[in-house]
Amino acid sequence: MGLIERFWTWLTTSSSGRSKKGHPDLYPLDVPKLTRELKLIEEAKRLGQAGLPAPETKTHSGPEAAIIQRVEKARQDYVDWAVLRLNLLSEQLGKRNVTQRINRARQADKEFERKAGALLTEQDNLLRGLGDTAKRRQSELESFQSKHELTKDAHFPTPTGAYFRYALLLLLIVVEGVFNAGFFSQGLATGWLGGLTQAGMLAATNVIIAFVLGKFAVRYVNHVGFGWKLLGVLSIILAAAVMVSMGLVIAHYRDSLISEASDAAKAALESLKAHPFELRDTFSWALFGISVAFGIASLFDGLFSDDLYPGYGPVSRRTQLAIEDYEDELNTLNSNLNELKDEELTALERIVLESQAAIAAFESLIKDKTAAGSRLSNALRDADNSMSALLSKFRTENEIHRGDVRRPPYFDSQPQLRVLETPDFSTSSDTSTLAEQRSLVMALLDEEQDIRARIQAAFTREFTRLKALDTHFPRKAVA
Repeated sequence: MGLIERFWTWLTTSSSGRSKKGHPDLYPLDVPKLTRELKLIEEAKRLGQAGLPAPETKTHSGPEAAIIQRVEKARQDYVDWAVLRLNLLSEQLGKRNVTQRINRARQADKEFERKAGALLTEQDNLLRGLGDTAKRRQSELESFQSKHELTKDAHFPTPTGAYFRYALLLLLIVVEGVFNAGFFSQGLATGWLGGLTQAGMLAATNVIIAFVLGKFAVRYVNHVGFGWKLLGVLSIILAAAVMVSMGLVIAHYRDSLISEASDAAKAALESLKAHPFELRDTFSWALFGISVAFGIASLFDGLFSDDLYPGYGPVSRRTQLAIEDYEDELNTLNSNLNELKDEELTALERIVLESQAAIAAFESLIKDKTAAGSRLSNALRDADNSMSALLSKFRTENEIHRGDVRRPPYFDSQPQLRVLETPDFSTSSDTSTLAEQRSLVMALLDEEQDIRARIQAAFTREFTRLKALDTHFPRKAVA
């Protein structure tokens, strides 16, 4: 059981608690307790009755030697504690030195310039490349405008608008297919569902052809060149002819279906060749009108999917994309520079607060150092007094019980204790350092606003290396 108890005591006793063993406030010499522990009264009486120590003896008796040993150990423990305490305080005082941090704060603008310069140098080639591309695209755009006598901005859908144009094309195909299927169902045994596939294919052909002509051909009617303008006019005629032809094909196909011809497609083709504008009933003419209307809608959908002037939209988009790439990089660098500036301003504010706290902590540590020195001196003096009190108790009780035996002469003197090398708790150097650091902190506080202004000025200087894009690339031709 004893072994288990010792193990448990070792396990639950922290190292920090063991390191406090020599603390004079926690482990003072307790004279009454030591008197009982060493049995001084009993031993003094026993030895006195035996006439010990002998009158001629010059060495201390056993109980006296035990007292001296206890006091010597306590004194050494106090000194050991003082050494550890002084080392800890010296280490903490060193950590509270704010000189390096304050010097760093006073050079915050230079540090910002260094970081900003490194950042801009790193991104310089990319930015120059994007700028050159943007200039080249802008030159191409201006040349295109000059060559084609364009003074207006290009107008073309946004990516969302372009998506809407193609969605509208698909919607036209579906809607026309549904209408066609309804008309075809009258001539099919399978009804509406049977005509849906054929109607969808014809509707897709009609709508897509009209869209392609509107997007790539009809717009040339706006071209400045006579030959290209003529091509545009011909494209309009072609588009009209195609839409009318597709409408007639679809209408004649319906006529063939409702006439129950064995080969509806062949019959529709023969009917179209023989009398193209002769249809069986009003529903076929309605189907013709619907097909032409959807073709016209698809043609305009294709026409307005880009700028009305041929080629103007693509060259404008290329220019816009190049400019936006340059702007994005410029904005990114600007954002990074702002982050660097904010980091330096935040660091300055943090150093100011930490330096003020460090000065207060430094002053407190000096007081702790002075108190620790006083505590050691008091502990050593109390140890000497405790030894005198313990020896006096023993010698007085021994003398009472000696009878006629003379007391030894050494009872009249105190033993010489070992000379201990005590640590130096002088704070003169620390006080001088405190004054210097307090002066540095006050200077930093006085200079704080000026440092902030220098950081802002450095930011402005660095940002002048990033010219605003609109200065070089007017966006007059980019909508």
